[in-house]
Amino acid sequence: MTNLPATVQLSTLNREISALTERLSPVQPSDIDRCLDRMIKTGMTMPAGIKPADQSLVYGYALDGVPICGLFVATQKLLKGDYAGNPDVLLGIIPKPPVLAALAKLEARVAREDLARKRDAVNTMTQKPPAIDRSAEVMARVRAVAGDFKASYEARKAAVRGAPETIPFGEDAAEYWSKIEALKDSEQGVSREQEAYRRKIASQLASVEQREPIHAA
Repeated sequence: MTNLPATVQLSTLNREISALTERLSPVQPSDIDRCLDRMIKTGMTMPAGIKPADQSLVYGYALDGVPICGLFVATQKLLKGDYAGNPDVLLGIIPKPPVLAALAKLEARVAREDLARKRDAVNTMTQKPPAIDRSAEVMARVRAVAGDFKASYEARKAAVRGAPETIPFGEDAAEYWSKIEALKDSEQGVSREQEAYRRKIASQLASVEQREPIHAA
């Protein structure tokens, strides 16, 4: 469905949400009587202590507010023996009202989670981005922050540009650069960057020449 246009996806999701909402609607007394009647007709018996005249009342109280889909699924599984491993369910006997209500709520959980996911998907697709505050006060703060950043950036840039590059300069390197310095310039001359670099090399050559030689004791 992710490859479909957004309008089609929304339409499909809304239909599925409507169907799930209907399935999760609270069970009605007629639904309870119908499920109990199905189980009795297949040979299942009422739990001990519940009279036939009271079954609608006691089961109706326990199942009040339970989703209809949960009761239908639980009834179907009881008829097929799918709860054989459940210690609270005895094969051939209709579960007691609290047990049947717990089974119905458990079976409805999948539909509840599916409904929540689909609603979240619709909210994600339809939510609008928050409006940008462009009031005079906010824009003034933005310009102030941008100005501070620009000034700080330019200051750091100027500091880096003015700082001399330190290069380890030994005697071998000094001899090499002395030879380079003695070479004649080309007819085109040199650029300002080259002149600045020459001055730096000359300064470092001078510092090497000023070092005092180390004599062995």
